[in-house]
Amino acid sequence: MIIIGANGHAKDLLQVLTANGETSGLSFFDDVTRDLPPQLYGRFPILRSIDEVGQIFRNDNRFALGVGQPKIRFTLGQKFTELGGSLVSVIDHKADIGQYGVSLGTGLNVMSKVLVSNSVQIGEGCLLNAGVQVHHDVVVGKYTELSPGTIVNGGATIGDFSFLGAASTVLPKVKIGINVVIGAGAVVTRDIPDHSVAVGVPARVIKTNTSEWLPR
Repeated sequence: MIIIGANGHAKDLLQVLTANGETSGLSFFDDVTRDLPPQLYGRFPILRSIDEVGQIFRNDNRFALGVGQPKIRFTLGQKFTELGGSLVSVIDHKADIGQYGVSLGTGLNVMSKVLVSNSVQIGEGCLLNAGVQVHHDVVVGKYTELSPGTIVNGGATIGDFSFLGAASTVLPKVKIGINVVIGAGAVVTRDIPDHSVAVGVPARVIKTNTSEWLPR
């Protein structure tokens, strides 16, 4: 399997894969960071070209997203799928995932100490960072990122391609739109419209978020 990315979140993902005992044949891809060594931690190859990726995909076409930010995750997910890859999820084996009425999309990253309760839907490509809590009857759209310590309370809805900052809280039944950014530590007490940036306690919209890159 190839992890797309070899810095930042990719290192956190490696920790999950190691704890899960899933590092056999693992490599990383990064064609942006120029000062990387040939191997991550002297053990895992770092691929630098699409040709190298193609060679790996001939035997194992699985790849996982080792990067943050909805736009980047979506773009890379599309790119490597078009190259013949199969996007897969990486889920910490100790994550507390509900047993009833839970729907998990493909390509998820579910990190350590995450709680996903019952009757929850998580869309494709989402990143649930360490310590995230997603309570009952929540819907999280595709390629959304929940930063460490985020709490999403029962009945809330979060739209596609949104980003919730560290230690933010969404109160019950609140609806957050598509392509929304919620600031770190914010408490969302009321609905937030599409393409907005909201911060504070309680969270208030302060500006519009760019939407030109979104798929049509």
